[in-house]
Amino acid sequence: MYDQIRNDTLFGMLYAVVSALFLVACCYLLFRQGNAFARDVTPSVRLRRWTAAYFGATALCRLWYMQIFFLTSVEDIVVTDLIGGDRCGPFH
Repeated sequence: MYDQIRNDTLFGMLYAVVSALFLVACCYLLFRQGNAFARDVTPSVRLRRWTAAYFGATALCRLWYMQIFFLTSVEDIVVTDLIGGDRCGPFH
């Protein structure tokens, strides 16, 4: 199963792009004060920070599982799954 995922280049590229989007969303919410779509609406700082923390944690979880593509043995991949839990976030 893991050999099929490792050989799928399109899946690896899509996985990396989505991880980068989570990271961009986290940074946007942390450093931007206003709203990009409605200029007159100002979200609360607490809501923006919690949402940025969620996106940041999801990006870190995705980066943790990115190493599966670079590991060579199935035993290493199983250890990575055991240490990191089943999967992080709702998008796995």
